[in-house]
Amino acid sequence: MIRLITLAFTLIPYLAFASNCKVIHVSDGDTFTCFTDENEQLKVRLAEIDAPELNQTYGSNSKQSLYEVISSEMVKLNVQDTDSYGRTVARVTRMDGLDVNARQVQVGAAWAYPQHLKDKSLLTLEAEAKNNKLGLWARPISEQIPPWDWRKTQRAAAEPKEPAQQKRQTSFSQFDSPATPAGSFSCKPLKWCGQMSCAEAQFQLTQCGNPNIDGDGDGRACERQCGH
Repeated sequence: MIRLITLAFTLIPYLAFASNCKVIHVSDGDTFTCFTDENEQLKVRLAEIDAPELNQTYGSNSKQSLYEVISSEMVKLNVQDTDSYGRTVARVTRMDGLDVNARQVQVGAAWAYPQHLKDKSLLTLEAEAKNNKLGLWARPISEQIPPWDWRKTQRAAAEPKEPAQQKRQTSFSQFDSPATPAGSFSCKPLKWCGQMSCAEAQFQLTQCGNPNIDGDGDGRACERQCGH
């Protein structure tokens, strides 16, 4: 059975300020929205932990775990920071003393977040959850991908695959199919248009940066000679 974790606020001197907040919505395993006693709506990011993204393995389970603990609850925010998305970054404690951040790690619904970690005890809770194969740690190892690595992979996948120089070469292949392999060309010496074939000219432009053969700067070499 998982024990409830309580946290004495006086033992955490790095917290900026505390505020009570009524939870009205849970977004995912480490983010929720609440109303403060001053009727201010806050979007809160659980500090020092990182939960799987919703479209990542175990993402919806992590959200459900947080929902079961804090939905419609009054919680205490021990605020550390505001992140780049404008969210309030906080350690969150239920009124009965349950440390919500630690609980998400303890049940295998989130990782301790090494890039932002202050409370080293979260690493111990993570190790225990992993050893006991709780939550996400019951999944195959191939699916136990830290959210920060997963996000990095997603960003890389969204970046353009074809660099501008490669696009120029592709464009060149549409109007000139060289009989000579590009591997036989060289950047030394740099030549003028009349000294080489259209294929070699385009090679010297795209691979060697030859400044003599692209007068109008449109990425196509020796246009008068090559007729493109």
